Amino acid sequence: MNRTITFKAALLLSAAVAMPAAAQNQKPGAMPAAQSQQAAAVADDKIEEIVVTAQSREESSRDTPISLEVVSGDKLQDANIGKAEDLQYLVPNFSMTETGISTNIFIRGIGSGINQAFEQSVGYYIDGVSYPRAQQTRMPFLDVGRIEVLRGPQIILFGKNSVAGALSIVTARPTNTFEGYLNASHEFEENENVAEGALSGPVGDRVRVRVAGRYRGSDGYVRNLTLNRDEPRHRDYTGRGTVEVDVTENLMASLKIEYNKFDSVGRQIEILNERPVAAGPFATRTYSQILVGLGASTSVLNNTLDDQRSSNGDFSNNDQQTYLFNLAWKLGDYELKSSSAFTGLRYKELCDCDYTGANLFTAGLAEKYRQFSQELRLTSPIAEYYDFVAGAYYQSSKHDYSDYIAVLPGSPLITLINLRQAGAGTLLTNTQAARVALVNDKMYAAFGQINFRPMSQFEIQAGGRLSSEDKDGNRTLSVQTAAGGPLPAAQAAAAVVYANVFRITSTNLSALGPTGAAFIGQLGSLPVSAARKETRFSPDLKLVYKPADDLMLYASWSRGYKSGGFDFRANNRGVSPTMAASFEFKDEKAMNYEVGAKTVFADGKAEFNIGAYYTKFDNLQISVFDGTLGFNVGNAASSRSEGIEASARWRLSRYFALSGDLAITDFKFNSFRNGQCYFGQAANVDLDGNGTLDLCDYSGKTNQMVSKSQGTIAAEANYPIVAGYRVDGSVDMFFTSKYFASATLDPDLVQPGYATFNARLGFGPESQMWQIALVGHNLTDKRILLFGGDTPLAGSLFGANSDYAFRGKGRTFGIQARARF
Repeated sequence: MNRTITFKAALLLSAAVAMPAAAQNQKPGAMPAAQSQQAAAVADDKIEEIVVTAQSREESSRDTPISLEVVSGDKLQDANIGKAEDLQYLVPNFSMTETGISTNIFIRGIGSGINQAFEQSVGYYIDGVSYPRAQQTRMPFLDVGRIEVLRGPQIILFGKNSVAGALSIVTARPTNTFEGYLNASHEFEENENVAEGALSGPVGDRVRVRVAGRYRGSDGYVRNLTLNRDEPRHRDYTGRGTVEVDVTENLMASLKIEYNKFDSVGRQIEILNERPVAAGPFATRTYSQILVGLGASTSVLNNTLDDQRSSNGDFSNNDQQTYLFNLAWKLGDYELKSSSAFTGLRYKELCDCDYTGANLFTAGLAEKYRQFSQELRLTSPIAEYYDFVAGAYYQSSKHDYSDYIAVLPGSPLITLINLRQAGAGTLLTNTQAARVALVNDKMYAAFGQINFRPMSQFEIQAGGRLSSEDKDGNRTLSVQTAAGGPLPAAQAAAAVVYANVFRITSTNLSALGPTGAAFIGQLGSLPVSAARKETRFSPDLKLVYKPADDLMLYASWSRGYKSGGFDFRANNRGVSPTMAASFEFKDEKAMNYEVGAKTVFADGKAEFNIGAYYTKFDNLQISVFDGTLGFNVGNAASSRSEGIEASARWRLSRYFALSGDLAITDFKFNSFRNGQCYFGQAANVDLDGNGTLDLCDYSGKTNQMVSKSQGTIAAEANYPIVAGYRVDGSVDMFFTSKYFASATLDPDLVQPGYATFNARLGFGPESQMWQIALVGHNLTDKRILLFGGDTPLAGSLFGANSDYAFRGKGRTFGIQARARF
C-alpha cells in the first residue's frame, strides 16, 4: 500500500462526524436501547456504546471485526435524510447517484454500472431482506432504528452478491408500552414538506403492534425552461404495519407489511461543455445551435450549469411492496429463526434521454420484479470457547424488463436524416424500437460461521457460504409503430435506418434481404437467449486479538462472488463475435484482506477505530455508454482497491462531543482494455481484431466516483438554558478530493475537491417530548457534479462535443418540529 498514516495523525485527521447514539431493536417493554445507553453515557461523560447486528447477533460495534459506520434513526431525522443517496455525506467511501435510467452505488470505489440486468455489488437489506434491484435503493426511509454501512465483502451472513459491502437497514420494532412520535419539516428552497409518524404498543398480553407512515412532497430546484416548471418534483407515500405475537413462551411470530410509492417528475440534468463543430456541414456551430437550426425550442441554447435545463419532460413512477413473516423459537439457549419474504417492484419511467428540449426522441422504461426468499438460521448461545451461526437460504425471482426509443412527428432527427439520404428520416416518423427481456433466477445456499476461542484473548472466526444459482434469460427487440403495432409496408425499411443511424439491431432485419443481412452481420441477430448455472463457495476467516478490555486487533481474509447474468440494454453485439456472446456477462470475484484496530481510551470518553484493506477484483462487471444510444455490458479483466479508513469519537463533557471519519482510497484497473472512449478520445484498442481501433484501454487508471480522500468532522452540543429546557446544536463538515463523474473518465467531467457544511439548532424540554429546530444544508452553497457523460447523439450524429451532468442542490434552509408521546 502506497499510503501510511500513523495512529496519531489519523486520530487528528479523524477527530470528529460519526455516530450519535445508535437506535437499537428494542425488547418489548424496555426503554429504547439507544436512549438508555446515551442517557447513561452522558451522565458519566462517557461515549455511548453502539450495538449492531452485522454478524447476526447483537454485539458492540467495538467487538465487531468489520469496518463499519452506523447512522441512527435520530440522526436521519435530525439531518432530514430520507433516502440512501443522502447517506454519502455522512459516510466516507460510500457514494450513490441516481442517473437518467438507473442508480450507481459504490463502496471503496466498487459498484455496478448502469444496466437493469445488474444486481448491485453493494448489497441493500432491510430487516435482513435483500433488495437487489438498483431502483429499489431509491425507496424512502421510514421509521428506521439504525443503518449499518458495512465496508468490504459481506458474503456469509447476508443474502447474496454483496462483494463491495452492504447497507443493512433495521426498522423499529413494536414495543410493550404505548409510545409514538410525529415529525414534520419544511424546506424553503424546494418547498419540500415531510411528515412522518409512528404508533406502537400492546394489544392484549401477547400481541404488540407498530404502524408508521411517511409523506414527502417537493417542487424541485432546477427550472425547466422548455416547460416553464421546477424539477425534479417528488411525491413519496410510505406505510408499514408490524405485528408481533408471543405464540408460546418460546415462540414469537411477526408479520411486517410495507408499501412504498415514490414518484418524481423531471430530473436535474443540465447540458454543458459545448464546443463548436470543427468541420463539416455544421462547422462553427455548437450542438444547441444546430438543434435550433433544425427547429428546436430556443430553450436548448442554455448550456451552462445554472440550475436551468431544457427538456420535454421526464417522470418516474415506482411501487414497491414487502411482506415479511418471521418465526423465532427459543430452543433452550439456542434460537432458530425462520424468515419468509416476498417483495415486488413495479415502475414506469419516461426519459427525455436526448437530455435537451429538442424532442429528438423519447425513451420509456418499465420493470416488474418479484422475489421470494426463505431463510432458516440457527444461532447458538455464547459459550466460553465457541459459538456459531448456521443456516440455509433459498431465493427465487422473476424479472420482466421493457423499454423503447420512439421518433415522433416533428423530430429534428427526421429533417437531419433526410438531408443525408432523402426519405430515410421520413421512414422513422411515428416509429419505435421496442425491447423486452426476461430473467428467471433460483438460488440455494448454505452458510455458517463458528467463533472459536482457544484462549481468553484470542478468537478465530471462520465461515463460508456455498451457493448454487440457476438463471435463464432472453431478450429481443423489434421496430414497430409508436402505438406498438407492426410497421406498414411503406415503412418496413425503418429498421435499416435504426441500424444505420443508431446501431440498433432488430428482428425486422432478417426480412429485409441482403441489406438486412449485412446489418445483422455487423450488429448481431435477435432474439437471443441463454442459461447459466453457477456454484460457488465463499470463505471468510477473521483473527481477533484482545490484549486488553478496551482494545481489539483483527485481521481478515475473504473471497466473494457476484453472480453473472444477461444484458438487458445492449443495442448490438459490440465487439463480441456474436450476439449470444455479448448477451452474457461473467460472475465477478473479490479477494479481500483487511487489518484493523478498535480502542476506547480516556477513561471511556474517546474511541478510535482504524483499518487498512486490499481488495482484488477479477471480471468486474461494467456497463458503459456506447456513444450512440445504448449501453454495452462486459467484464473488466481485473482491478484492485486499497486504502485506510479511520473514525473517532470523543465526548469532551456531558454537553459536548466531537466525532469524525476519514477514508483514503487508491483504486486502479490492473487490466481493462474494453473501456468505452468519450467523444473526441482517440481509440487505442482493437479488441475484436477487425483492424479498427474502437475501444480505449483504461488499464492503470482509476474508476468513476472514486475520491482519493474523503472525510467528515462534526461537533454536537446540548445545553440546559432554563429550568427543564435545553438547546441542541450540531455542525458537521463533509470533504472530498476530486473525482471523475463519468464512467469514461472524461476530463471535462471532473468534480474538483470540495467541502460542505451543515448545521442544526434545536430547542425543547430536556425530556425531549417535543422540539423545534432550524436546519441548514450546504451552507457554503457548493454546486456538486454528481454524474455525467456524453450527450446522446451529439457526437455520433452531429459531430459536436456536448456533455450532460447531474448536479446536486445548493444551500437550503428548513424548519423541523417533533413530538413524542
